[in-house]
Amino acid sequence: MSVYICPVCKAPLLRYDNVMRCQNRHSYDISAKGYVNLLGPGKASRGDDSEMVAARRRFLSAGHYSPLREKLCETLQSAEFETLLDAGCGEGYYTKAVCDSFPKASVYGLDISKKAAEKASSLCKTAHVCVASAYDMPYADGSFDCVLNVFSPLTAEEYRRVLKENGALVMAVPEPDHLIELKRAVYDSVFIKEMKDSDPEGFEKTGEYGIKYEMTLDNAGLKDLFTMTPYYHKTSYHDKSRLDGYDVMTVTASFRIFTYSVKRRNNV
Repeated sequence: MSVYICPVCKAPLLRYDNVMRCQNRHSYDISAKGYVNLLGPGKASRGDDSEMVAARRRFLSAGHYSPLREKLCETLQSAEFETLLDAGCGEGYYTKAVCDSFPKASVYGLDISKKAAEKASSLCKTAHVCVASAYDMPYADGSFDCVLNVFSPLTAEEYRRVLKENGALVMAVPEPDHLIELKRAVYDSVFIKEMKDSDPEGFEKTGEYGIKYEMTLDNAGLKDLFTMTPYYHKTSYHDKSRLDGYDVMTVTASFRIFTYSVKRRNNV
């Protein structure tokens, strides 16, 4: 049975060859790359553009975030899932690791960027990838045993809706000192944002892990790293050009992984 629902009428979506269709005859083509666009009519794909997706693919393929990927897969071992959603899957780096580590699981990926979904679908042949918003996910209630969120917007109400009653949420977020050397190289002043110490609504914390290490990056790696961050398109050409003066830089990678379980309704 398909976990997908129509973004227009919320009726179940079923696959017929290379088309997904609901009982109300709303239909969505499955691309040659394997993903389906379920943003709904009149909604444009946003998120990472081609330049950002390409930079992320080069940087992650070089293994700079492999300690995080390995810790995430280790953490997921205890989730005991059969179905998992990578919410904000990007170009598929972590999705692919989940598919490889848990070959019996049904893995789904969602991203609002069409370019990212295209890359993820090509990289993860066994994953079910769609273009959609994390704020209005095209999945039926109680579809997943686990939701994975790596540096993506937190939509707790939607996560709670698509998770089963005993479902788990695994989140990776950057620590305040993550990439601090890179930020100081680009900007005259750097604001250190403290991490919030509060659980997502409808969830209770079951675990917390920190990961911190140093990366030595050449100039190309530095530029790829900066290009794949949310800061890239908000930064002036002058500030971006400051990275031209660095042949190599040691940069701090600092993450925190949180695990949560869905709160029982009578405890909410």
